[in-house]
Amino acid sequence: MVASSADRCRIGLLATTALLLGGDVVELDVHVGAGARLDLFDVAGTVAYHGRGRPSAWHVRVELGAAAGLTYAGEPFVVGDGADVLRTLDVDLGPDAAAAVRDTVVLGRAGQRGGRLRSRTAVRREGRPALLEDQLLDPGGLRDAPGMLGAHRVLDTVLWLGPAPPVPTVATTYALVDGAGTLSRWLGSSLAGSPLHRVDVARAELRPQSTASSR
Repeated sequence: MVASSADRCRIGLLATTALLLGGDVVELDVHVGAGARLDLFDVAGTVAYHGRGRPSAWHVRVELGAAAGLTYAGEPFVVGDGADVLRTLDVDLGPDAAAAVRDTVVLGRAGQRGGRLRSRTAVRREGRPALLEDQLLDPGGLRDAPGMLGAHRVLDTVLWLGPAPPVPTVATTYALVDGAGTLSRWLGSSLAGSPLHRVDVARAELRPQSTASSR
């Protein structure tokens, strides 16, 4: 824990051993009570190493109470050659809850193509689906085909759940169903070129969802 007050807490996440190795399974459960705010951030990036034939997994589950707020400023998740990773993000938002999440995937370390990654994201507001996404980025499949990633190896994403501030126009932005929020994504060859990575998610001003609904 870095800082806290009566209704707000800031926590940094730091691995104490090498992650991810073949066979590793990381599970993170986050619960934010009604009216409270939690600011999470990664202290360093994560590398999924060669699994030696064994898969690894990274699961994050988030539950936000009524009018709760969450920011999660994730650092790059690097998928090394030979890695076989399943990542899941499940978010349940209560009434008027809001969140801002940055997720950055880099396929391969320097000079590598990168291994296999499956990413599944599910967002529900008051039990109703707002976002369902299932990505399979397999070097043996269609990952490099035209209309897919092509030569790109960086996927930088900012997910706003609730009213969202403006994001750089060069990033592709999708509106979620029922005004639940937006998803902005940038594809490129180098993280240094991403406009989204300069968005300060940790300092996001989160407003209740009802603010947008009433306008």
